[in-house]
Amino acid sequence: QQSGRRELAEWLVSPRHPLTSRVIVNRLWGWHFGKGIVTTTENFGLLGEKPSHPDLLDFLARDFIESGWSMKEFHRMLV
Repeated sequence: QQSGRRELAEWLVSPRHPLTSRVIVNRLWGWHFGKGIVTTTENFGLLGEKPSHPDLLDFLARDFIESGWSMKEFHRMLV
């Protein structure tokens, strides 16, 4: 009965679906340090590189979600 946009948005930011937060965190990491934890920041799929530190990426993604998706808090934590 509806377009499904809300459901898609909720799925994208769900803590059970960490891909979105992992991509954001990786890009922010790359902006700060010149290279992402996954060096292929534009490709997180099967053709992309594996993370150099997957546990760190997962930790940062979880922390980012728990902070309410606050980029400001993430920047503060890194710096």
